Amino acid sequence: MQNLKYTIASQDNLTFINETYNENIESLHGAHRSLDIWKQLLAGKDSIYYIVQTTVPVAWFRIDFTEDELWLGMLQVKPAYHRMGIGKYIVSAVEEIARKQGFTKVGIHTTEDNTAARALYLSAGYLLTEIGPCTTADGEERVGYTFEKDV
Repeated sequence: MQNLKYTIASQDNLTFINETYNENIESLHGAHRSLDIWKQLLAGKDSIYYIVQTTVPVAWFRIDFTEDELWLGMLQVKPAYHRMGIGKYIVSAVEEIARKQGFTKVGIHTTEDNTAARALYLSAGYLLTEIGPCTTADGEERVGYTFEKDV
């Protein structure tokens, strides 16, 4: 996929972020969120990024931080753009952000049923470091997978 660019999301991107999240809700095991919730999540944070292909919005992602590791907290691609290499671009962008901010490791969580995400992370060189029970946003117990990579 060419002509992709990421930037820190702004309030102007919230409608797109909300729509894309809700379009992918089944894979997230979550509940629909309102624009007001997204405004609160975005307020004062530089950890949500917006992706455009040329000028068309196609995806977004969120990163989280621990003391020694950067985590890809969420990755959402518009369904019309699934399986076009945008996820791979996002993983690469997260690694770039991690290096620029002085992190040497990136971590990612997903669930057992998200086979596309697991395949993406393995193909990008991530190692499966943990399999265990997790509680997803819908309150259900599932099997969670943790992947990590030195960057």
